[in-house]
Amino acid sequence: MTAETIAAPADLTDAQRKALAALADRPGSKAAEIALAAGIGGSTAGKALTALESHNLAYREHGETIGGRRTADRWYDRPVVPAPEAPSADEAETAPEAAAPARQSARAEALTSEASTVAPEADVPQAPAEAPKTGKPATSTRLARGGLRQMVYEHLEGHPSDEVTAPRLAKALGRSAGAVANALAKLTEQRQADLVGESPRRYRLAGRE
Repeated sequence: MTAETIAAPADLTDAQRKALAALADRPGSKAAEIALAAGIGGSTAGKALTALESHNLAYREHGETIGGRRTADRWYDRPVVPAPEAPSADEAETAPEAAAPARQSARAEALTSEASTVAPEADVPQAPAEAPKTGKPATSTRLARGGLRQMVYEHLEGHPSDEVTAPRLAKALGRSAGAVANALAKLTEQRQADLVGESPRRYRLAGRE
């Protein structure tokens, strides 16, 4: 797998859109579970998921064969990988918002100094200086470019003997399974990780015997 910029086609059917929305909320679900969550029939859900897979908007983790019977596939959404990032809105607003408190503070100090110079001994109550406005607290948990890939590599490096799958690692890191799968694929391309198994795909730190 390689990370690509994916544009969702405009001609998705209503069932496909419902399945995609349910899949985004419930990564790792079986087709029957997606059908129930999306409010569509089982066969309709199966066709919709297969169509989403063909559009590169979803992928499946094939079930395992246990006791001669094959377990159901589990499905995951494949998030759109953004093009090279421009400065985020939060970053673009940081400079003017950070400068405003400094200007207001300097203005308040100038007014206070002027008042004390004109009447240093007068016992005249002065209005409190206006408290500088603070910018909005940062609430975004968006990682810097390449940040998720670094998180994934550090996990592999910290557990060099472990074989991990994208869904389990995504749960451990609190990130999207599709994004973690893309990061693992990129690390494999860069020879920092090895793909050691299929169905499900399993990865390990590169260079381990």
